[in-house]
Amino acid sequence: MFNPHKIKHMKYLSTLFFGGFAVMAISLTSCGEDDGGGTTPPPAADNSILGVAADQGYTDFVAAIDACGLTPALSGDGPFTVFVPANAAVSAAIGLFGATDPTEVGADTLSSVLLTHVLIGEVYAADLATGYVKSNRPVSTDWTPNEHVDLFINTAGPTVAQAGEVILPDAAGGVSRIPFAAANIVVTDIQCDNGVIHIVDNVVVPGGLGQMLTANPDFSTLVAALEFGSESSLNTYGDLVAVLSNPDMAFTLFAPNNAAFEASLDQDQDGDVDGDDLNALGADAVFGVLADHFVIGQMVLSSELTDGQSVTTASQNGQLFDATAMTIGGAPLNTGGLDICGTNGAIHTIDRVIGF
Repeated sequence: MFNPHKIKHMKYLSTLFFGGFAVMAISLTSCGEDDGGGTTPPPAADNSILGVAADQGYTDFVAAIDACGLTPALSGDGPFTVFVPANAAVSAAIGLFGATDPTEVGADTLSSVLLTHVLIGEVYAADLATGYVKSNRPVSTDWTPNEHVDLFINTAGPTVAQAGEVILPDAAGGVSRIPFAAANIVVTDIQCDNGVIHIVDNVVVPGGLGQMLTANPDFSTLVAALEFGSESSLNTYGDLVAVLSNPDMAFTLFAPNNAAFEASLDQDQDGDVDGDDLNALGADAVFGVLADHFVIGQMVLSSELTDGQSVTTASQNGQLFDATAMTIGGAPLNTGGLDICGTNGAIHTIDRVIGF
């Protein structure tokens, strides 16, 4: 089975934030009397993201950042937006990892989780909009542009809306999957010298493509179709939503949004695609349609598609990419919804169901 991209977070951070290390060189003077006979004034307050977080009592997050070596990075110029989990959330997450202290969690695991909490640039609460936003966690080690794990923000709540999971090796030589729920922002817009902090009530963990779809209401019809198509006698994969969340596989998904389904598969012409429409088509037909939309074993970004390229999907049909018309298999690509990355692949939104 194809193994998806692996990440090495520390290498990425040293590259991205190297220029910010200089701000750590704070001039210090020795204690004692100065030339005028007075005492040296106390050092200036630390108003960086980590300094403010510590000052306001979010010490567990600061300790976790320090435990995996990310302190110099988040002390850089930025600006950054950081979703800082409350102490209780960090403590609960450390416990789920079978540890009592962040230093007992592997640095790679810890940094991969914590990087998901960081956005590049300042994003205040008023600027948050429902949709996907790229976190600072890379998907792979080659640092391809746009290849960073997305978070789904839902301003109707929960704010950081997708659930996710952390995969850890177990004592039997297998893996344990530790699920995490979505997170709500409970305190907003804590201003820092190098960015802004929002406090969240849960640790934010990225998900696979199935979890990314489930979080987004505009893919609700696709999720329903995947669940219905899973019942097909032609389906050899199992639960398709769960399969698309499998961290041991890689996918590229051309994902019709709700409007695409309404334009293509509204059998009873009632303005939406629901169970009646899916039943009218039948599970085998729905599965056949869906199989034209996902590639197994490969994550393909939009920048990697070339004009005239035939993309082989799970149905074994080749879907032709037209760079001029910006279509895949004749379906228009939604240019505002490309390169949505989960931990196991990429989603490209399309405005029509392929084949219709």
